[in-house]
Amino acid sequence: MKFLSVCPYCGVGCGIEIEVESGRIVKITPQKGHPVSKGKLCIKGASLLGVVNSPERLKYPMIKRNGKFERISWDKALETVAKELLRIRDTYGKNSIAIFSSTKCTNEENYLIQKFARVVIGTNNIDNSTRLCHASTLTGLYEILGKSAMTNSYEDLAKADCILAFGVNPAVTQPIGFERILELKRHGGKLVVIDVRRSETAERTDIFLQIKPNTDIVLAAGLLKVILEEKLEKRDFINERTAGFDELVKSLGKFDLKTVSEITGIKEEAIREVALLYAKAERAAILLGMGITQQSNGVENILALTDLALATGNFGRPGTGINPLRGCNNVQGACDTGALPNVYPGYSSLVQETIEKFEKLWKVKGLPMSKGLTEVEAIEAIPERIVGMYIIGENPILCLPDSNRVEKNLKNLQFLVVQDIFMTETAKLASIVLPAADFAEKTGTFTSSERRVQLINKAVDPPEEAKEDWVIIKLLAEKMGFKEHFSFSSSEEIFKEMRKAIPQYSRITYKKLGNKGTQWPCDKNNPKGTQILYEKDFGYP
Repeated sequence: MKFLSVCPYCGVGCGIEIEVESGRIVKITPQKGHPVSKGKLCIKGASLLGVVNSPERLKYPMIKRNGKFERISWDKALETVAKELLRIRDTYGKNSIAIFSSTKCTNEENYLIQKFARVVIGTNNIDNSTRLCHASTLTGLYEILGKSAMTNSYEDLAKADCILAFGVNPAVTQPIGFERILELKRHGGKLVVIDVRRSETAERTDIFLQIKPNTDIVLAAGLLKVILEEKLEKRDFINERTAGFDELVKSLGKFDLKTVSEITGIKEEAIREVALLYAKAERAAILLGMGITQQSNGVENILALTDLALATGNFGRPGTGINPLRGCNNVQGACDTGALPNVYPGYSSLVQETIEKFEKLWKVKGLPMSKGLTEVEAIEAIPERIVGMYIIGENPILCLPDSNRVEKNLKNLQFLVVQDIFMTETAKLASIVLPAADFAEKTGTFTSSERRVQLINKAVDPPEEAKEDWVIIKLLAEKMGFKEHFSFSSSEEIFKEMRKAIPQYSRITYKKLGNKGTQWPCDKNNPKGTQILYEKDFGYP
């Protein structure tokens, strides 16, 4: 028997087929006719079988006693977790607990755990690993455009006449997506890579600019300066669809090409060549990755690159826009569903109107409105402010900066529960470990880099006593006295509530998703979904 699903590795969202015999996965192959991967799969996706069938999978709930883990029943595990979280909440306050969600979990599970944090615990201390990669993208794009997502799709990026790729290496991180991008060369399109090192992507580019670390914003200003001097800006677009252009021009007054060259380490002629190539292209796009976002001025980098696209009118058409290439498979979805400390689902701001909306939807009172702690802040707040922690599908000891410090702080928690599929470095420190299901063992949705919401179908049962993440969260909420607020019997029921919480998802249904998915926003104005953002206007009035 075969089941259609989505690869759980990178943000491209490649379609896969899972073949099952006698209740065991025996083969994982590319899904033919998939709109993104077109029947292809990279080495990461081809290696999935070893993960789902790994003998090292967690199979039973375990509690640590005298420094060693012992198997316990689910009922005992959930009772203990519920008792400890309630004790900490009631003794030290609602904000003494922090919850880490996962960019590897489904949309439904991310939605449910942020609801758990806000309804059951009463805190906005909920975050996910986007904090370590694309949080600056979320902030920057939302601030300037009104939506925090890739503007275009992999398919139409192939139609670009010019692509500027800043701090991203899709040849390695997104091989199938990179193949789609390289299709631009068939019609003479040019790929320009800007990076601090000659990456695998740079080896296949038309122009490579090796930039000094942390000077991307200066290069963006230099490119824009050349474009303005050559009068290549799109005045009609600027006048009709933007504001603040004159102030932007004034801010560039101190920049000259010689200074930009000295700061960035890129020759003046190369800067001019790339500026003219980008500005003169009928369709030009910008790609960006963690080489841009993981800087102290990551948000400013995003704003500068977006200004470059706005000044040249490169929005709302195939082969244009500004396109962050997400790292994990569900970075976009984890953020869309509100697993963040500063917004509710659908990027709803922490204002009274939002609180009233979700109090009505969730049938509760007193939802938290103050900004919660990020993952980094939560780790630093141990043990003074953070006493307990619930971590799902994340391994902060490896992911966060300064592993030794993270490990030391986690050891100072009064209570740590980790929910995962493997015994990670972080799980080894837990008071209780809860075994979770892998992607092939549950039904739900992922949202890829290009805003494509896709359905994954359960192919096999989890190993032994492992459970789906959403089921664990639901059962824990029941143990803590919130059964009526978590009375879901399936992931589809959770998704139906999500549609009410997230305007961009409001017209999406499991049936509509089929095996091709739908790109958000999919709402009353865009009932069939949206391939390209900002065709007529931006997210702000």
